Amino acid sequence: MARKYDGVPVALSRASRTATTAALSGIHLAPGMTACEVVEAVSTVIGKPIFLESTVDDRFKTTTGGFAITPEFVVIVFRGIDPHAYQMHSLFHELGHLLCGHRLCDRPVTQLESGTVDQLLWNEAEREAEFLAYKITSLISRKTRNNQAFG
Repeated sequence: MARKYDGVPVALSRASRTATTAALSGIHLAPGMTACEVVEAVSTVIGKPIFLESTVDDRFKTTTGGFAITPEFVVIVFRGIDPHAYQMHSLFHELGHLLCGHRLCDRPVTQLESGTVDQLLWNEAEREAEFLAYKITSLISRKTRNNQAFG
């Protein structure tokens, strides 16, 4: 049985496109920036320090990252067993949530099932965060778009 998103690009709504554009305009990204510099830029925008925590906790077997907002700071947790590039994508995804003003992520607490995957892929907040993760990576990359694709 084909899922509704097979072969169909997941597009951002007009409202999400506006929100992500505004979120990106609040930080100034440039080729060659490090992940720490991106975290600092987002920290400045949200007005709170951001602490990063790598974990191998069993609760993160099916979740690649998450964040918690406290009155004083934000903690971003990501799965420490993933390849470095995937950890960076997870980090930028969580930063995308923060830039868009999302207060929490709707994520499953149990193993992913087909219905849950459908829900996550079609959740507007997750699409916004995923789009921002892609944009952040492309904006700080030292390579041109053609070089990214071919080496």
